[in-house]
Amino acid sequence: MTTPGPFDHFVETVRRFEDAVLAQQPVSAEHYDDAYFADDWREGGNRYDLDTRREIEGRNPALIEEVFAPDRVLDLGCGPGFLMALLLERRVETDGVDFSRSSLTLAPESVRDRITIGDVTEPLVPERAHDLVVCREVLEHLTVLQIRKTIAQICRASSRFAYVTTRFHPSPSDLLDFTTDYETDPTHVTLLAKDFLRTLFVLEGFRRRSDLEARMDWGEKGRVLVYERADG
Repeated sequence: MTTPGPFDHFVETVRRFEDAVLAQQPVSAEHYDDAYFADDWREGGNRYDLDTRREIEGRNPALIEEVFAPDRVLDLGCGPGFLMALLLERRVETDGVDFSRSSLTLAPESVRDRITIGDVTEPLVPERAHDLVVCREVLEHLTVLQIRKTIAQICRASSRFAYVTTRFHPSPSDLLDFTTDYETDPTHVTLLAKDFLRTLFVLEGFRRRSDLEARMDWGEKGRVLVYERADG
């Protein structure tokens, strides 16, 4: 007879996680066409044009400059590049990566040649080429396996800071629990437990900056993560 081990109660949790992760299907780049960004289907008039994004971004571009004082920013999953345009207005050098070709169609002319079309899970920029990597409202559109790879690319590209926002599981039963948010957006395939996402950053050698999270969470939504490279 085998004596139960101290962690045997995790076996079923891990099995359910394995089944759920391997059953996920990625959303194709073709879904993120012009209509996805430009049509009026989002709640609260959240449209993707520069004037609307300027209003929605509010203090964010100024806070990015103030809190991180970056020389060069990478916006991973930049969409049509409106945050890039707002940072460039502040003379913050900013590049972007997105896998939707509509990003180029809809992007302001000022940033169009700064956007690389490609998969955020792939190494598309030189290692540590940007002292701040931003990835906002992107991870919920990815599978768990894609999120793991994307966190690795965020950390690979950053010489110092990572600033991430995403929607989290509202009431996870354990670290490995994740859910969906199809009501907000049919491509929100993964809402992780916040501590699970934090663990992924730690495993890439990054340390939490709770002081900077508090400064960047100006909307008080509890969806901000800020991490700094531990090896400096």
